[in-house]
Amino acid sequence: MEIEMDSLDLQGRNIVHLQGVPVLKNIRTGEFGVNPNDVMKVQLRILAEQENVEPRDISLLALLRASVGSFQVNCLHNRYRLNKMLFYQWKELEKIGLGEAYDHDVFQAKSKGPVPIHLDEDIRRLQEKGLVKVTIDQWGKKSYQGSKDTELTPKGKKIAQEILSRLPEDFIQITAEVKKKLYNLDPSSIKDKVHREYPEYRTGYTEEDNE
Repeated sequence: MEIEMDSLDLQGRNIVHLQGVPVLKNIRTGEFGVNPNDVMKVQLRILAEQENVEPRDISLLALLRASVGSFQVNCLHNRYRLNKMLFYQWKELEKIGLGEAYDHDVFQAKSKGPVPIHLDEDIRRLQEKGLVKVTIDQWGKKSYQGSKDTELTPKGKKIAQEILSRLPEDFIQITAEVKKKLYNLDPSSIKDKVHREYPEYRTGYTEEDNE
Protein backbone atom coordinates (compact mmCIF):
# COMPACT_ATOMS: atom_id res chain seq x y z
CA MET A 1 0.00 0.00 0.00
CA GLU A 2 0.97 3.64 -0.39
CA ILE A 3 -0.14 6.57 1.74
CA GLU A 4 0.10 10.34 2.03
CA MET A 5 1.93 11.65 5.07
CA ASP A 6 3.73 14.60 6.57
CA SER A 7 7.42 14.27 7.32
CA LEU A 8 10.47 16.34 8.05
CA ASP A 9 12.43 17.26 4.93
CA LEU A 10 15.75 15.63 4.06
CA GLN A 11 17.67 17.96 6.36
CA GLY A 12 15.20 17.67 9.22
CA ARG A 13 14.21 21.33 9.19
CA ASN A 14 10.76 21.73 7.67
CA ILE A 15 7.55 19.74 7.37
CA VAL A 16 6.78 18.43 3.90
CA HIS A 17 3.73 16.57 2.60
CA LEU A 18 4.52 13.37 0.72
CA GLN A 19 2.47 11.13 -1.53
CA GLY A 20 3.10 7.55 -2.56
CA VAL A 21 5.00 6.46 0.56
CA PRO A 22 5.03 2.61 0.81
CA VAL A 23 3.62 1.12 4.03
CA LEU A 24 3.60 -2.41 5.41
CA LYS A 25 0.72 -3.97 7.29
CA ASN A 26 1.22 -6.36 10.19
CA ILE A 27 -1.24 -9.13 9.40
CA ARG A 28 -1.38 -10.17 13.05
CA THR A 29 -2.07 -6.78 14.65
CA GLY A 30 -3.46 -4.87 11.68
CA GLU A 31 -1.03 -2.01 12.37
CA PHE A 32 0.76 -0.17 9.59
CA GLY A 33 4.44 0.71 9.56
CA VAL A 34 6.60 3.01 7.46
CA ASN A 35 10.27 2.36 6.73
CA PRO A 36 12.29 5.61 7.15
CA ASN A 37 14.40 4.62 4.14
CA ASP A 38 11.28 4.55 1.98
CA VAL A 39 10.38 8.04 3.17
CA MET A 40 13.85 9.30 2.25
CA LYS A 41 13.71 7.59 -1.14
CA VAL A 42 10.39 9.27 -1.94
CA GLN A 43 11.85 12.66 -1.00
CA LEU A 44 14.94 12.10 -3.13
CA ARG A 45 12.76 11.13 -6.09
CA ILE A 46 10.78 14.34 -5.65
CA LEU A 47 14.06 16.30 -5.56
CA ALA A 48 15.20 14.62 -8.77
CA GLU A 49 11.89 15.42 -10.46
CA GLN A 50 12.13 19.07 -9.41
CA GLU A 51 15.61 19.32 -10.93
CA ASN A 52 14.59 17.40 -14.08
CA VAL A 53 17.02 14.53 -13.56
CA GLU A 54 16.60 10.85 -12.76
CA PRO A 55 16.71 9.67 -9.10
CA ARG A 56 19.88 7.69 -9.79
CA ASP A 57 21.58 10.90 -10.98
CA ILE A 58 21.53 12.39 -7.49
CA SER A 59 24.48 10.34 -6.21
CA LEU A 60 26.47 11.01 -9.39
CA LEU A 61 25.87 14.77 -9.43
CA ALA A 62 26.59 15.01 -5.70
CA LEU A 63 29.96 13.31 -6.23
CA LEU A 64 30.89 15.57 -9.12
CA ARG A 65 30.05 18.68 -7.09
CA ALA A 66 31.40 17.60 -3.68
CA SER A 67 34.49 19.38 -2.41
CA VAL A 68 37.87 17.71 -1.97
CA GLY A 69 38.99 19.11 1.36
CA SER A 70 38.78 22.87 1.07
CA PHE A 71 38.75 22.81 -2.76
CA GLN A 72 35.71 22.79 -5.01
CA VAL A 73 36.39 20.22 -7.72
CA ASN A 74 33.83 19.75 -10.49
CA CYS A 75 35.79 17.40 -12.73
CA LEU A 76 36.81 13.80 -12.12
CA HIS A 77 39.78 12.62 -14.16
CA ASN A 78 39.51 9.07 -15.48
CA ARG A 79 36.30 7.07 -15.42
CA TYR A 80 37.77 4.52 -12.98
CA ARG A 81 37.63 7.11 -10.19
CA LEU A 82 33.97 7.75 -10.80
CA ASN A 83 33.25 4.01 -10.96
CA LYS A 84 34.85 3.32 -7.62
CA MET A 85 33.62 6.52 -5.93
CA LEU A 86 30.03 5.54 -6.69
CA PHE A 87 30.72 2.06 -5.34
CA TYR A 88 32.28 3.34 -2.12
CA GLN A 89 29.57 5.98 -1.70
CA TRP A 90 26.99 3.18 -1.71
CA LYS A 91 29.00 0.95 0.62
CA GLU A 92 29.69 3.72 3.14
CA LEU A 93 26.02 4.75 3.17
CA GLU A 94 25.13 1.08 3.60
CA LYS A 95 27.20 0.98 6.80
CA ILE A 96 24.88 3.54 8.43
CA GLY A 97 21.71 1.95 7.12
CA LEU A 98 21.16 4.24 4.13
CA GLY A 99 22.38 1.96 1.35
CA GLU A 100 18.84 1.39 0.09
CA ALA A 101 17.49 4.83 1.03
CA TYR A 102 18.38 6.23 -2.39
CA ASP A 103 18.29 5.01 -5.98
CA HIS A 104 21.75 3.75 -6.90
CA ASP A 105 23.26 1.82 -9.74
CA VAL A 106 23.86 -1.93 -9.80
CA PHE A 107 27.52 -2.81 -9.29
CA GLN A 108 28.99 -5.82 -11.04
CA ALA A 109 32.30 -7.52 -10.30
CA LYS A 110 34.16 -7.37 -13.58
CA SER A 111 37.77 -7.80 -14.64
CA LYS A 112 38.33 -4.15 -13.68
CA GLY A 113 36.55 -4.42 -10.32
CA PRO A 114 33.07 -3.26 -9.29
CA VAL A 115 31.55 -1.19 -12.08
CA PRO A 116 28.14 0.57 -12.15
CA ILE A 117 26.43 -1.03 -15.12
CA HIS A 118 24.32 1.99 -16.14
CA LEU A 119 26.92 4.71 -15.73
CA ASP A 120 27.69 5.17 -19.43
CA GLU A 121 24.03 5.62 -20.34
CA ASP A 122 23.48 7.93 -17.35
CA ILE A 123 26.37 10.16 -18.40
CA ARG A 124 25.18 10.23 -22.01
CA ARG A 125 21.75 11.34 -20.81
CA LEU A 126 23.26 14.06 -18.61
CA GLN A 127 25.37 15.18 -21.58
CA GLU A 128 22.22 15.51 -23.68
CA LYS A 129 20.72 17.67 -20.92
CA GLY A 130 23.83 19.87 -20.96
CA LEU A 131 24.77 19.04 -17.37
CA VAL A 132 28.10 17.27 -17.92
CA LYS A 133 30.76 17.08 -20.59
CA VAL A 134 33.20 14.25 -21.21
CA THR A 135 36.66 14.70 -22.65
CA ILE A 136 38.97 11.90 -23.75
CA ASP A 137 42.69 12.23 -23.16
CA GLN A 138 44.54 11.05 -26.26
CA TRP A 139 47.88 12.61 -25.36
CA GLY A 140 48.57 11.57 -21.78
CA LYS A 141 50.66 8.76 -20.43
CA LYS A 142 50.39 5.57 -22.42
CA SER A 143 48.61 3.65 -19.64
CA TYR A 144 45.97 6.39 -19.35
CA GLN A 145 45.54 7.14 -23.06
CA GLY A 146 41.86 7.21 -23.93
CA SER A 147 40.81 7.90 -20.35
CA LYS A 148 37.50 9.71 -19.88
CA ASP A 149 37.23 12.84 -17.75
CA THR A 150 33.76 13.85 -16.56
CA GLU A 151 33.07 17.50 -15.72
CA LEU A 152 30.02 19.50 -14.70
CA THR A 153 28.99 22.28 -17.07
CA PRO A 154 27.91 25.67 -15.62
CA LYS A 155 24.30 24.48 -15.83
CA GLY A 156 25.30 21.19 -14.21
CA LYS A 157 27.10 22.97 -11.38
CA LYS A 158 23.98 24.97 -10.57
CA ILE A 159 21.73 21.91 -10.46
CA ALA A 160 24.28 19.77 -8.62
CA GLN A 161 24.79 22.48 -6.00
CA GLU A 162 21.04 22.75 -5.45
CA ILE A 163 20.82 18.98 -5.01
CA LEU A 164 23.81 18.93 -2.67
CA SER A 165 22.37 21.74 -0.54
CA ARG A 166 19.18 19.76 0.08
CA LEU A 167 20.63 16.32 0.84
CA PRO A 168 20.84 14.85 4.37
CA GLU A 169 24.01 15.78 6.22
CA ASP A 170 25.15 12.13 6.44
CA PHE A 171 24.83 11.77 2.67
CA ILE A 172 26.81 14.97 2.05
CA GLN A 173 29.56 14.05 4.51
CA ILE A 174 30.05 10.51 3.25
CA THR A 175 30.07 11.64 -0.38
CA ALA A 176 32.75 14.25 0.37
CA GLU A 177 34.86 11.77 2.36
CA VAL A 178 34.74 9.16 -0.41
CA LYS A 179 35.71 11.72 -3.04
CA LYS A 180 38.61 12.98 -0.93
CA LYS A 181 39.97 9.49 -0.20
CA LEU A 182 39.94 8.27 -3.80
CA TYR A 183 40.59 11.48 -5.69
CA ASN A 184 44.39 11.16 -5.87
CA LEU A 185 44.71 7.36 -5.92
CA ASP A 186 45.94 5.66 -9.09
CA PRO A 187 44.23 2.59 -10.61
CA SER A 188 46.60 0.14 -8.94
CA SER A 189 46.04 1.63 -5.48
CA ILE A 190 42.28 1.62 -5.94
CA LYS A 191 42.37 -1.98 -7.19
CA ASP A 192 44.34 -3.05 -4.10
CA LYS A 193 42.00 -1.12 -1.81
CA VAL A 194 38.85 -2.75 -3.25
CA HIS A 195 40.51 -6.19 -3.18
CA ARG A 196 41.40 -5.78 0.46
CA GLU A 197 38.16 -4.26 1.69
CA TYR A 198 35.64 -6.06 -0.54
CA PRO A 199 37.07 -9.48 -1.46
CA GLU A 200 33.68 -10.59 -2.78
CA TYR A 201 34.37 -8.37 -5.80
CA ARG A 202 37.69 -10.06 -6.56
CA THR A 203 36.32 -12.66 -8.98
CA GLY A 204 38.27 -12.30 -12.21
CA TYR A 205 39.61 -8.94 -11.01
CA THR A 206 43.06 -8.79 -12.59
CA GLU A 207 43.02 -5.61 -14.65
CA GLU A 208 43.36 -2.01 -13.60
CA ASP A 209 40.45 0.21 -14.61
CA ASN A 210 42.28 2.81 -16.69
CA GLU A 211 39.34 4.16 -18.66
